Amino acid sequence: MLRSTFARTRFALALVCAMPGLCAPNALAEALRAATHRYNIAPGPLVSVLNRFAEQSGVFLAGHNDLAAGKRSPGLIGDFTEQQALQRLLQGSGLQAQAQSAGGYVLRSGQDPLELDVTTVSGQQLGAITEDTGAYTTGSTASATGLPLSPRETPQSVTVITRQQLDDQGATGIADILRRAPGISVQNYDSERWEFSARGAPITNFQYDGVNTDYDGVYDYGTTSTDMAPYDRVEIIKGATGLMTGSGDPSATVDLIRKRPTQAFKASLSGTVGSWDNYRSEADIAGPLTDSGNLRGRFVGVHQQRSAHADHYQNTRDIAYGILEADLTPDTLLTLGLDQQNTRSRGASWTGFPMFYSDGSRTNFSRSFNPATDWSRRDFTNQTLFASLNRQLANDWALKLSYDRKHRQHDTLLGSASGGNPDPVSGDGMFLYMGKFKGDEVQDNIDLNLSGPFSLLGREHQLIAGFMSMNTRQDIPVYGSVYPALNGSIFDWRGEFPKPDIPQVGRDHIEQRQTGAYLATRLKPTDDLALILGGRVSDFTASDHLDYSDPNTPDVRDGYRQTGVVTPCAGVVYDLDETWSLYSSYTRIYQPQTSKYASRHVLDPVQGNSLEAGVKAGFFGGRLNASFAVFRIEQDNIAEYVSGFDSQSVYRAVQGATTKGFEFELAGELREGWNLSAGYAFNHTRDANGDPVYGAILQTTAPEQIVRVFSSYRLPGILQNLTVGGGVSWQSEFFGNVFQPDPAGSGQNVRITQDSYYLVDAMARYRFNQHLSTTLNIKNLLDKTYYTGLGNFGTGFYGEPRSVQLSTRWDF
Repeated sequence: MLRSTFARTRFALALVCAMPGLCAPNALAEALRAATHRYNIAPGPLVSVLNRFAEQSGVFLAGHNDLAAGKRSPGLIGDFTEQQALQRLLQGSGLQAQAQSAGGYVLRSGQDPLELDVTTVSGQQLGAITEDTGAYTTGSTASATGLPLSPRETPQSVTVITRQQLDDQGATGIADILRRAPGISVQNYDSERWEFSARGAPITNFQYDGVNTDYDGVYDYGTTSTDMAPYDRVEIIKGATGLMTGSGDPSATVDLIRKRPTQAFKASLSGTVGSWDNYRSEADIAGPLTDSGNLRGRFVGVHQQRSAHADHYQNTRDIAYGILEADLTPDTLLTLGLDQQNTRSRGASWTGFPMFYSDGSRTNFSRSFNPATDWSRRDFTNQTLFASLNRQLANDWALKLSYDRKHRQHDTLLGSASGGNPDPVSGDGMFLYMGKFKGDEVQDNIDLNLSGPFSLLGREHQLIAGFMSMNTRQDIPVYGSVYPALNGSIFDWRGEFPKPDIPQVGRDHIEQRQTGAYLATRLKPTDDLALILGGRVSDFTASDHLDYSDPNTPDVRDGYRQTGVVTPCAGVVYDLDETWSLYSSYTRIYQPQTSKYASRHVLDPVQGNSLEAGVKAGFFGGRLNASFAVFRIEQDNIAEYVSGFDSQSVYRAVQGATTKGFEFELAGELREGWNLSAGYAFNHTRDANGDPVYGAILQTTAPEQIVRVFSSYRLPGILQNLTVGGGVSWQSEFFGNVFQPDPAGSGQNVRITQDSYYLVDAMARYRFNQHLSTTLNIKNLLDKTYYTGLGNFGTGFYGEPRSVQLSTRWDF
């Protein structure tokens, strides 16, 4: 279908140029080269990719079989001229296409890039990979439906944090980037754990290269401490994504897309120094490992040591990421990789500081106060082994088999002087939360899918069908918790307290399994209309066997089993013109949960519906994307915290929770050298009684309004080596439930408000030459004081004060 459309275009141009006086000699070839066509070519061996380019464009390309042998191409999706398409397809291959006067191209070796008809950066089309594009958006994303679609073609709100934006913001951890991402709010449980929220609900869906991962909001296993060095970009799909995840909250899915090997050699070394003795070194090297280029690799290594604004806190991070790509045949790609992330913290807190004195008045601890003991620790070890086999089939179909094995461990011994309410004069009356926790989790994921185009009623459409399996096993030794009194004043606290000997009291073995078969199609009844229809049938099983060492303590057996759960989804996109589109989508919500009532019975699965509609626009060939969305989310059985500690916590099921809201986002290049990421989000969440819905762990609400803006600008002329930028993050008030003592009575839970606040960031980069550059980042420039966590065991947690970071990078 694509080829016939292009053929008609070429025929029309030929007919016009055949008319006397309308075309000069060779004008036909120039006119054809200037025409824009739509391409859908998957990455693969360069020979196969160029053959598909010739088929889809009708362009004659000579001499490419021998020169292109053993090389790969990133492919392309979108609207391109012939020259733009060839420049993208040949990127990193060391080859260029020589245009012929009578039409067509001849491939030849050369180091000079193909000269485009549009020579500015803003004239280049974007692909899925964001590295080295300098862009704040991407040309293609598959996180929502499994189909490679542009942000404008995707019938949901899509936020993409590119590699350039990560570097500009100086973001090294996932919390760094999400706290500045449009529509996302971040709150702290304590020094090591964060809760990310969107559309009024916590985010529990995290993916790596589209592969689901089990997320435990209590023990975390280091998910919210993920380092960003191995990743090309972060794709955030707002709303429910049941088609690809099976279960999950209707907040958002965060998909971290890894860096890939490159066709040509590239490498960089960087060093960072920053506030609170922050020292970080990073190496990144990629390129071909054989002369033919049929084997390529990449390695990323990071070592970081830092303190914090909180007293006696230390953190060490070691990252090793390696990936290999091998062309087994011209149409078969094998990928193998390892991602190892180790994080060690000392002086790690368990909750925050008390919010009230014993007389009911508010406390006023400094931001440097750390309730943790000096031996308190949270150590995370995360290892991921991943492999995939991609096979290009006939007629542009593709078969992909991927396997992902995660082995995650945490070793936690906590002591935190956060319990009780101190006397406002003497500081007496506090006690410590002390506990020992360990966990060993193994997760296996398998995904098999088949995708490609098909013809129906004379038009071309797309289809993806697949099967996913996720199997998680946790082995958890169970220790007791102790709550010794702090024999002294909290005002004299320096983290010194004897380390307890906490014996093991049992062992908990948890298994969870989710399988799902999914099918989605993108139908094109007309050139302007696209219908996306899909569904997934899933099975969910879980067992929780808690065995106590004491024979007088009854063991616990919990679990659930749901089979044949159908998750339908539908979307429609209508193109008003070449820039603007209208869209709408629907997804069912279904999420099993392990939260328990006071009777220790598991709450029923969360169920509901997610609806969204809006308008999108793609300017400058998709280099600037805009979207406006309205949404409505309806849910039953949401877990809300009542009392208790961690695994023994008690919850209740909230019925009739409804979220209404809207979002606006603008991301990309406003003009050459000027990038912008900006968004405004509003949500209003209430239960069936009209009351706010508080979190299952943090007893807080999410802010109803969020503004995120970040922009960078490369100066022109003699100052072109200087890039300056900055951002503003603002969010409205949020509330926390905290116990307030009453000397005359027993006290009560009261609502504490964190008023709206804004934070300002600034950055500047100077490139001395093509190899050396230095970047300065200042975060919280105005040094605002604010709470970033409320209600975890009745405590509060301060946000980070002003910090300065200086990074120097050498590109080889």
